[in-house]
Amino acid sequence: MDTETTKPAVTGAVEIKPQALFSLALGAALSTYGVVGIASRYTGYDVTRREPRRGLNIKVRQNEDGSHSVIVNINIIVEYGVRIQAVTNSLQQQITYAIEKNTDYRVEAVNVHVTSLRVTHED
Repeated sequence: MDTETTKPAVTGAVEIKPQALFSLALGAALSTYGVVGIASRYTGYDVTRREPRRGLNIKVRQNEDGSHSVIVNINIIVEYGVRIQAVTNSLQQQITYAIEKNTDYRVEAVNVHVTSLRVTHED
């Protein structure tokens, strides 16, 4: 006697909170070569450890087809002596990769604002 047991289909919804996307973007930013901190968009002061939300903003939009798009705005402090354009290009790629690899969301834009430069070590 063949009695096949079929598992019922799993139903439900998966919701990715903006805080999760924020964590992905923050991790990618702080691991990017040349980025030494997150700056407040209002004062320009380093808020990396205290309140990085003041310098990193994630906007999620649901499209008509049900997919999601993300826009990232980030204010950074760059290491003095590195090519700013290379750092910002790398940062855009790192954030895009981190979000798109870990979610099914499409990154529409990563807007990078360099607020200051910092010497972290003297030669």
